[in-house]
Amino acid sequence: MRILVFNDYCVVGNMALKANISVLTQNGHEVFGVPTKIFSSNMSYKDYISFNIPNFSEIVQKVIEIKKVDAIYIGFIDNDEVFVIIKEILQNFKGKVILDPILGDNGVKYSGTTVKQIAFYRELLNFADIVTPNLTEAILLTEYNKIFSEIERKDIEKIAKKLSEMGSKRILIKSFEEKNKLNTLYFCENSIKWFESEKIDIKICGTGDVFSSLVASELIRGEKLENSIDKIQNLITENIRKQEKQDGLNEIQLENFKIGG
Repeated sequence: MRILVFNDYCVVGNMALKANISVLTQNGHEVFGVPTKIFSSNMSYKDYISFNIPNFSEIVQKVIEIKKVDAIYIGFIDNDEVFVIIKEILQNFKGKVILDPILGDNGVKYSGTTVKQIAFYRELLNFADIVTPNLTEAILLTEYNKIFSEIERKDIEKIAKKLSEMGSKRILIKSFEEKNKLNTLYFCENSIKWFESEKIDIKICGTGDVFSSLVASELIRGEKLENSIDKIQNLITENIRKQEKQDGLNEIQLENFKIGG
């Protein structure tokens, strides 16, 4: 399958567009990655810098002229031009659309997240076959009014229903911690299923990008996601457990993310 990916590119770090291209390619897809912004590193590094992409519209138009794509994956967006161009493409697009909003984590917005960004993603929900926010991002998208540390499963189910009402066909909410386990909610057509995985007590940057890329791969292949999520979580846990850890910032290693490989 051919996948057009819109996401930011971090020069330092195995995440965002780097992770998307690596994981989707490992799983047999042809990937056309268009940066929505370039960062010197992810925001965990001190004094990072970032730049918008010149001639974004012309690049995207050329890609679409050259290749017919089967799916579109959308990650980081933070400016009007990029948003308008992507929205125009989606209005006539017949393939699958995966939306991975990049807004915050652990109950806190990222330092650069704006009200406008949240509005962009809310609009794009109308085109999404699946949206894959973490819990913080799901709360920001729905304006769910409850203290983050007091969120329970019943709250997340309400949030998922709201995201469905806002337009997304399927909802997958990541990163809900409960009883020292990581929990993922899958919601589709009023069907709700919870998935549990081991929590490894170390922060690994890029795992969310890998997770959403694997979800995208399975969706595009036509797999039933309720049969795929355990496989995806187990694959990520296995890779994290195997990789060497270091003091300070750890980033996901991208070598072994073929499902079933």
